[in-house]
Amino acid sequence: MAEISSKQVTARVLPGRAEPSQEGGKVRKVFITSPAAVTWADGDTIASGKILPAGVRFTAGAIASHAAMASSVVLSVGIRAADGTAISGAGGAAGIASSVSVASAGRTAINNGSPVAAGVEYITTVPCEVYATLSGATPTANAQIRIEVEYVGND
Repeated sequence: MAEISSKQVTARVLPGRAEPSQEGGKVRKVFITSPAAVTWADGDTIASGKILPAGVRFTAGAIASHAAMASSVVLSVGIRAADGTAISGAGGAAGIASSVSVASAGRTAINNGSPVAAGVEYITTVPCEVYATLSGATPTANAQIRIEVEYVGND
């Protein structure tokens, strides 16, 4: 059987080329936590407030811990540029997760967005912020949610 060289192995073989830090750097998380008292509406957005530098890679380890948000409520998690514009090449509003059911309480993997699903690699090209949208129905008032998105830094 043949051995296939990964992108990481191939990159290291090139003369004078160091391994990019996002291939083996520190794994970090950015958090989004709902306020204790919140009156949600269908389509509400909540942001992390943390601007990540260009050059980070999102892992497939994002997760949401949430109360029952109400029947038909789905969560999408994306990234947007520091100016608030969704980053279209990274799946925009659904880059990390797209339409994941949060109707029932639980811990839910949120890793089906285009930059992290199916072995796809995406490295940010501009400073960006992680944000989330609840849609599909009006979420239950005061229902709590905590979103954890893993990324590998470029330091």
